[in-house]
Order: sequence, then structure tokens, then C-alpha cells
Amino acid sequence: MPTAFETLACDECKGVDFGFESARAPLRYEGVGKEIVHSLKYRSYTTVVERLAVPLMLGVIDAGSRFDAVVPVPLHRSRLRRRGFNQAELLARGVARKINSPVSGTLQVVRRTRDQVELSAAGRRANVSGAFRARGRVGGKLLLIDDVYTTGATMSECAETLVRAGAREVHAVSLCRTV
Repeated sequence: MPTAFETLACDECKGVDFGFESARAPLRYEGVGKEIVHSLKYRSYTTVVERLAVPLMLGVIDAGSRFDAVVPVPLHRSRLRRRGFNQAELLARGVARKINSPVSGTLQVVRRTRDQVELSAAGRRANVSGAFRARGRVGGKLLLIDDVYTTGATMSECAETLVRAGAREVHAVSLCRTV
């Protein structure tokens, strides 16, 4: 979250043990940021990915950082069927193309989770606990991609899953961050 001065962690994140090394987002999930996400997710306006979202996301990735793979946060098959695409996968493919890294489909959802909109941070962590698994071993430094970061519960659970599967480190980037 934004802070008055440069700090490693905002007050919301202090004391929380996340599975990733870092998490960044170029936009707040309000105003234009929210419009971009809603255009992509609910109106299937996928051209926003290459034209706007990917360039913004590249701006928060440390220049010179090399990633062995880019990993999208997966969707449960019922949500994927309903929407027709995984917005995180579209974002991941766009970012991966620009940083010359492969996209890894190693993460999969193993059980359906409740919609998290009404849940507290602790409720969100409990909701996604054990919801993901990795297909086989992974390694190296990974970049985990999602559309919106709220409490970090989903991305943390995904990162922990990747680390258990052999990743050396996982860095998270989302298009938006709730404030």
C-alpha cells in the first residue's frame, strides 16, 4: 500500500508471512485501474492487455531482472468456462513476451474456492489454503502474475505452492492493488 515514505512493507503487510519475495502493482484498484480490470474480465476487452496493462506492469518489474518463467494464477475450470479465458494468463503471456521468458502452466486449481469479495484477510487465506498444486517440479526465479492484489492471500498460496515444487524464489506482479 502507499506509504508516506519509502518502506519495505506497508502497515497492512507487516507481520504477515507471504510466500513471495516481493509484490508490486502499477495501479490502484479504483478509477482507471478498476475500469481496465472490469473491461478485461467482464466485457472481454482483451486488447487492453497489450496496449495498456502489459506496459504498465513492465514498469514495476525491476529493470534487468531475469525470470526463468512467468506463471499466471490459474482459474477454476468452472470460472474459466463461464468467462472463456483466464485474464491472469493473458497478462502473463504479454509480460513473458516482453521479458523473453517462457510462460509456465505448472499451477493448477485443485478445488473450487468461495468468491473472496466479502471475506476478511484471514478468511481469504483460509479460503485458498490448499487450493493449488504444481504439476511436477519447477525451479529458478519465477514471476507470478494476477490481475488484482487485495490481501495477497491467493498470490501467497500460489507462491508457497511453487516454492514447495522447487522454485528458488517467486516475485508477484498484479495489474492493480486494492487500497
